[in-house]
Amino acid sequence: MSFDPEGFRGFFVVSIARLGFLGKAPTAPGTVATVGAGVPLAYLLSLCPYGWACAILTLLSLGACWVCGEAERRLGQDDPPEVVLDELVGFLVTTLGLPMTPLSLLLAVLYFRAVDILKPWPVCVLDRQVKGGLGIVADDVAAGFYAHGLLAVTLTVLGS
Repeated sequence: MSFDPEGFRGFFVVSIARLGFLGKAPTAPGTVATVGAGVPLAYLLSLCPYGWACAILTLLSLGACWVCGEAERRLGQDDPPEVVLDELVGFLVTTLGLPMTPLSLLLAVLYFRAVDILKPWPVCVLDRQVKGGLGIVADDVAAGFYAHGLLAVTLTVLGS
């Protein structure tokens, strides 16, 4: 049996895009990924200085565009539901620079998933018109910005 580097590379890329087993959740893989990977990674990112957190998230977003595009190509389906790396990026945008409390994380999950599912303008435009890896990630980043604004206002009103 010989080693197939291209097959391994494909497996590795798809596994990253799925966030391991999270993308294979039988129900609501985006929500499973948001909670299972997004919440702990948002907390870890909050421990970094803000400038470093922005740089890390920017690099993660760029890498996610490539990984998601490759996974889409290898799986042979436009924006496959099992590709959930984009949900992670969008959720990290939601929480970037905001306080990490149980309440803020709960609201972040609720707001991000609601905006990502409802896709208000221009999220819906990005979802429909931008293709490939950039399109997979862009609508979630835009949803993350919406959810970030909602969360920031809510936390300000609540005095948290």
